Amino acid sequence: MQAKVSEGVKFCVSLSMVSLMDTILGTQLRRAKMISERVFWRTAFNDPNFTNYILDLIRNDQLFSQGIDSDGDIIGYYSEWTEMMNPDKRAGTPYTLKDTGAFYESMIIYIYDNLIEIDADPIKKDDKGEETNLFNEYGENIIGLTDENLSKVALILANKYKTEIIRVLSVAT
Repeated sequence: MQAKVSEGVKFCVSLSMVSLMDTILGTQLRRAKMISERVFWRTAFNDPNFTNYILDLIRNDQLFSQGIDSDGDIIGYYSEWTEMMNPDKRAGTPYTLKDTGAFYESMIIYIYDNLIEIDADPIKKDDKGEETNLFNEYGENIIGLTDENLSKVALILANKYKTEIIRVLSVAT
């Protein structure tokens, strides 16, 4: 490294002997080029524990425990007649949409480059074989995340991104 001082004010450095890319900083810069939000996004959502966590927020926290849709609105309430027909369902408590469990089990997450789509089979057959489309009956918001649960997912996603960035940028010393 050669340094020249001219006119007592300017300081110029020539890096002719050392290439920046041959240093630890150069290694960091090459690794930083590998950072891709699309790759991090897909890596996070390809984790079955993470996607199951999201679906369980909908199935267990929102639907089963509270009977609410993604807007936080109660889907509906069981009637006294429903309680007489099925003692497991108490009159005045919110719908859970878990009669057979088939609707819950049909929930799936589709992963795209910058979004996820949560879907399910909304067709429910009663004892007489008549079909009800749960999306038509209660709205597609029954499989969305509430703001509170969306915040939980966003926090976990941010931590997954942070972990992945640290992994990509880590330099063995």
